[in-house]
Parts: sequence; structure tokens; C-alpha cells
Amino acid sequence: MTDYIPSSSKNFVQQEITKLKGENENLQSEVRSLRQFVLSLDRLYNVADSFQDDSQLLPFLKGTLANAMKLLNAPDGSLALLDEETQELVFVIVVGSLADSLTNHRLSLNEGIAGWVVRNGKPALVADVRRDPRFFSGVDDTFTFKTQSIAAAPLMGANRKTFGIIEVLNHPGSEPFNNNDLGLLKLLCRAAGEALAFIDQMPRDKSKK
Repeated sequence: MTDYIPSSSKNFVQQEITKLKGENENLQSEVRSLRQFVLSLDRLYNVADSFQDDSQLLPFLKGTLANAMKLLNAPDGSLALLDEETQELVFVIVVGSLADSLTNHRLSLNEGIAGWVVRNGKPALVADVRRDPRFFSGVDDTFTFKTQSIAAAPLMGANRKTFGIIEVLNHPGSEPFNNNDLGLLKLLCRAAGEALAFIDQMPRDKSKK
């Protein structure tokens, strides 16, 4: 005779199975992200090791931003470099809906979340930019864009010299970027910053020969 299993127990078991499936999917997603992160770092170091002249700089920067956006599943992103003479950020590479209009745009180092990140040498995670006093709406207003969430980190070498910033914008879905996303971005930008510091020394080294 088959034992009777109460419906409440069946529901509990089904809920546990559903929960375990969800946790397994999240774990697999995290593993994929970590693998992608390792591959991204490997590409950065390979490019830096083979760097010979300034013609390779732009492809290196494009690859760095592409890796960051893929890691964080971001539809829009930018890489800006610091112009030390003018104290401005120059948007060298822009991917997404603002690519045509924002590329080569300049932003004062005293403006926006990007300026704050570079001035302070610290990353920033903003779930809702309209609630953050650091946010500068001038770019959105000028180019008819709506920034919602931001994850940003400085491109910084071990000597604390900051070369610029990577920003990724508007995480798809209802959830903004999270601390795990920022952690990956920080590490990627630090590795890229080390590579840029190495590249920055090359012209001086060659000029001494």
C-alpha cells in the first residue's frame, strides 16, 4: 500500500527543488562570469606584452572596454582618458547609443560621477543616478540620453597614477549593477591601468636609446 503524502509536503519539496534550480543557475552564471574575467585579463596582459608602438593603443583600449561591457552585460559604456594639461576627461571610446555623438567629447574633471572617480581614484556604484548628488545631467541633456545606473572604476597603475576611467551604464532588466559587478570592473581596470603604466614608460625608454 502506497503511503499517503500530504499535499503540503509535496508543495514544500517542489519549492525546495525550484530553489535549488535557481541557486544552481546563479552559480553557473557566476562561474561563467569568472571564466570570462580570467579570459579578459589574459587578453589584456597578452596585448600589453606585445605592445610595440602607439598604433596599438587604440585597439588595446577598445578591447578593454569591450571586455568590461561583456563582463557586466552592459548595453552602453565608455572609456575616457585624462588630459592632464586641461584637466578634462576625453571620451576616447564610446559603445552604445551615444557612440556617434559622445566620442571625443570632453568633460571637466570637476563634473559628474566620472570626474569624482578620477579625482579620488575610487570606483563608484550608483543604482539611481537621479538620487546621487555627484551626477552631472549635462551629457544626458545635450545628447538626449537617460542614464539610470552606473558602475565606474579608474584606470590606475600601482603607482596610483590615474590614466582615465571606464563607465558602464544602464544594467538591463529591473536590477542595477551590484557589488559583484563592481568588483570585477575594479580588477579589470586595475589590470588595464598596470598595462597603461607600462605602455606610458615605453616612449621614454626608447628615447634614451
